[in-house]
Parts: sequence; structure tokens; C-alpha cells
Amino acid sequence: MRVLFVVPEVRLDDKPFDFPFWAGILASIVKQKQGEVAILDLNALRMNYGGGNVPDDYVKKEISSAKWDLIGIGGLTTTYQRIKKLIQIIKQVSPESTLISGGGWSTYNPDEILKLVPAIDMICIGEGEETFAELYDALQNGEKDLDKIKGLCINDNGIPKYTEPRALISDLDTIPYPAYDLFEMEIYFRYSSFPYSVEAFNSKRRASVVWERGCPRGCTFCSHNGMSRIDVQNIYGKGDRKKGELIVREVDKKNNTFQLPARWPSPEYAINNVKLLKENYDIDFLTVVDENMTSNRKWTEEFCKLYVKEGLVESVKWGTLGDAPSVATQPSILQTMKDAGCSYISFGFESASNKVLNEDIKKGQTQQHLQTTIDAIKKTGLRPLATFMIGNEHENIDDLMETVTFWIRNNILVDPFICTPYVGSPIYYNNKDVVLQQYDERLRLLNQNPNLSKDTIEKWKLDALDKFMTECGDATLYTATISKYFSIPELIALKRFMYKHETGRMLKMAHERYAETGLEQWNHDSKWNEYCPVCKAQEEMALKLEVS
Repeated sequence: MRVLFVVPEVRLDDKPFDFPFWAGILASIVKQKQGEVAILDLNALRMNYGGGNVPDDYVKKEISSAKWDLIGIGGLTTTYQRIKKLIQIIKQVSPESTLISGGGWSTYNPDEILKLVPAIDMICIGEGEETFAELYDALQNGEKDLDKIKGLCINDNGIPKYTEPRALISDLDTIPYPAYDLFEMEIYFRYSSFPYSVEAFNSKRRASVVWERGCPRGCTFCSHNGMSRIDVQNIYGKGDRKKGELIVREVDKKNNTFQLPARWPSPEYAINNVKLLKENYDIDFLTVVDENMTSNRKWTEEFCKLYVKEGLVESVKWGTLGDAPSVATQPSILQTMKDAGCSYISFGFESASNKVLNEDIKKGQTQQHLQTTIDAIKKTGLRPLATFMIGNEHENIDDLMETVTFWIRNNILVDPFICTPYVGSPIYYNNKDVVLQQYDERLRLLNQNPNLSKDTIEKWKLDALDKFMTECGDATLYTATISKYFSIPELIALKRFMYKHETGRMLKMAHERYAETGLEQWNHDSKWNEYCPVCKAQEEMALKLEVS
């Protein structure tokens, strides 16, 4: 059986950063089954076309070059618009192929995606390795009834039909390494330089890996491509985690499993992956794209010990992601990682306001965690790297001042993201109506039109969802906002002022908006008077009047 995986372009006009791991792993599964398999790696090939989308004619030519029994396509939510277009091309040039999709762009709301993109035959929910292997066998054997395959949402003549939920894979060591030989490896190596550390910047043959699945934190803005217990709860509960938890428990009971928020393979599995890349491709730097490596201290220490033992420290430096609470409470992990060749750790600090961190983001970290982590990183000799965002649900001007003054004290230069309610995240589920209303004004007025049919309202909501997901192409840009206090134009202005540490302009804007609206979110606390030109001027004028 012949299988093709089509990998969409990611973040246009930016160099290709990560290998499309899903395609590589599934291709390895096909190889193990003695099938014929290919990967059309548009994410890499786009660099031959100035970084934009690969021309349609090239895509058509490549897909039509062979008869494919099964075609797979997937990606993050940010690839929604491009995948829709690629599916049109696939169905045009290879109409007889079975088309399966998966990944973050479709796994959280497969029923809605099948309505928006009806050319898809089925969607894999969450992890795809076991589901895809069973699908391959079924098609190879000529089976027509796919209902017995767990973890699918099947397009049944236009009606989404869910099969039984599948438990998350308990032993990640059973997952094959990606079929690197099917990627456009030399294109990825051509764009190796990455400005997160001296070693990353100077790298000539940098590779990326992902070993962790899910994350132990419960950040409200985050999701994990259906690969954590929290994700599975949200998917099958349609955002109602309590409802979804009942389904997860039934799956665990039936399969004798216990699905976790975060899972890792063995450290030996990870080390052997690095050795494979070194031996076969002579890599000189490794980007570990795990969501939160520092949170699993035992695993990380064992990985670092093996990394040194296998003699990889000098030849392959590496960097990864971590979180402040795990480092702040156990800072010695930083030296352990540095001694094993780690040259940077990037942290999602998000905000320096304890109120926002506690009420909105819910990562389990405080401003003190952030400060302790920065101090520990500097002491270890690593470069502090952190991301922040603004536009959280209950964030006001005082919270933004907490964040920007934290930057000033620590000499941090940050261009913050605007908080985006990506499909699959808790903030999306909790604010779905608010999000969709920003893409169709008619949805704001539903209370004034009680006689509208459910079908009409459903169509409007699907159209609005399509517009929203189409806009989610670049995390650095704005889409909808879930802020209860600030509009998108206000957030754009505040984002710029914060980046330039212009606290005076922030607070002057606050005074102007408070005078216009009377809204309390603009009425800043007196603790910020020393930064506020309006308050300083008022105090000076009051003194002048007293003297006179």
C-alpha cells in the first residue's frame, strides 16, 4: 500500500525550525509494515520559493506523480488556512485516495472541521501512532467498516461519527524514531542558525526533537495536540472537563491504563535518538522542543548523566524549554543541565502580576518564582530567555505596570504576545461565544432575534469559526481577544509602550481613557505615581498653589 504524508508550510517568511515529527513517526510505522511511503515536506521546500507557500502547480505535480492509497495531512492550528487549500488540491489530483487528517488544527473540534472541510474522510483524535497503524492494516486488508478503530471522527456522508476514544500511549519507548531520510534534511540544516545562545547561533547542522507529550502545568491559554489527559477531557467533553473526565475514566478502566497530563520516554530512548542524529547526520546542535523539561527533575538528571557518559557534551550542544516553579524550587538543576551541554533554557514567564498568574494563567507560579529563576540562571552563566503576554482576561493597567516594572528592574527587553484563545485551550472553551462574536456582529445580537432558526445560528457560528481559525496563522499577530478590559487597538498600543519601557505613556493613556470612560481598569494605583507624568504634574501644580 502506498502512503503519502503532506506537511504544510509553517509561519511563512520565517526559516523552517522544527521537523514535522508526526509525519516522520507515521512514515516509520509504514516502513515497518513494508509499505511504500513518501513525505511531501512543503515546510522545508518553501525556502526554495522565498519562504512563502510552495506553488500549487508544484504540489499538484508531486501528488499526482503516483497513485496513493492513503494520504495524511496535519499541523497546528496556525496551519488551518493552508491545510484547507492543500486538501482541495489533494482531492483534485488524487480523488480516490483515502484522506486522513490530525494534529492541533483538527483534533479539538473534529466535528466542526469535517463540516468546514468536508473533503476529509476522517480525523485522528489525539495521538496517531496506534490509530494510524490500525487504519493502515484495515485498508491493506480491504476492510470497509472502520468503526472498530478507536480514536477517529469519521465523515459518514457529511455526518461526523466518533468511534470509541483511545487511551494515550503508556510506553513512549514503543514509538519509532522519525524517518529522517524522507525529510528535506539539507534544507533544514541550511537554516540551522538560531539566536538563543552562541552555540545555537553558530550551529551548522541543528536538529529538533520532541520527547515529552503533554505538560504537568495547567495553563489556561495552552493545549497539547490531544496528547495529555487534560486535552482528552476537553475534546470529549467539548470543553467541559468534568464531563470529559468521566469518559477518560471509562477508557482507562477498559484498557487498564491511567492517562497522565505529561509523559516521557525513558532517558535511554532520548539519548539513542541523539546518537542516531549524530551518527547519521553529524548534527552539532539539538533543539529539544519538549514543553517543560525542567519539570521532571529525575528524568532530566538521568538524561544529563547519560549525555555526559555517551560523550555527546562537546560535539552536540543543546537547548530546551522549562518553567519557573521547577527551577526556582530546585535551582541546582540548571548547573546539571549546563554541565551536560545545555546552552539555553527558554521560559514562559507570561506575566509578573501575581493576580494574573493566579487568576488567569494558573500555571502555579508567582513573581518571586520568576525572580529566583532569573537570578539562578545568571549565577549559572546561562542566558535568561523568557516570553510574556498581555491581554489576559482580568488584566488591568496595574497588572501591566507590575510586568513592565519587573522588566525594567531586570533589564529585560520583551515584545509580548497578545493572549490568543486558540481552539483547544481552556480560555477558548470558556470564551467561545465572545470569540465568535468578534467575527460576526450578528452573533452579538442573537438576544434581539429570538425567532432565528438553530440552523441559521449554527451556520453563522461555523463561518465565524472559519474566519477566526484562518486568522490564527502567526502567534505574533493579534486575532480575537478575551480581555474584559482592553480592546485590540488598546492592547497594540500598550504592547508597544511596554516593549520600549515607556511607563509614562502607558499611564498617560490610562488617565486619558479613565477620563473618557470612567472604567476602573484604567484608574491606576497610587504606587505607580512616581512613573506617571500626569500625577507628577498634578502634584507639582498642587504644591505651587499651596506656596502661592
